[in-house]
Amino acid sequence: MQNWTPEMWQPALIGLVVGFVLAYLLLRFTKDSVKKQVKTETELQKVKSELAQQKQYLEKHFSESADLLKTLAQDYQKLYQHLATSSVQLLPQLEGKPLFKNQLEQKKTEETATKGESENHTEENAPRDYSEGSSGILKAEK
Repeated sequence: MQNWTPEMWQPALIGLVVGFVLAYLLLRFTKDSVKKQVKTETELQKVKSELAQQKQYLEKHFSESADLLKTLAQDYQKLYQHLATSSVQLLPQLEGKPLFKNQLEQKKTEETATKGESENHTEENAPRDYSEGSSGILKAEK
């Protein structure tokens, strides 16, 4: 075994100190990034849970809205039927002219027929994206 001389101890101690400093700096930088990563993951989980709650709230909201609209439509049908039957009973002189009978169905039929005619009419008079012949801009001069 060799005896260590002061010239050998000096580089060994400098290497040891540099190693400790590098190890400290490496741990310090990685420790902060680990903290940031953990913090980011907890924030991500929090946002995911809030998003899931928001989705549940939206689903519940639209489900209730659909049920309420369905109930509203049924109530309007009941009101319409009530008015139709009471108009016949209360206004017997207008028996030949039913006020509420089948007007909705007639309007739908008329609208469908009108749309069909207007579509045919607009197709005939629709502007074209092309001309009948060339405009003469690119014709070769004679």
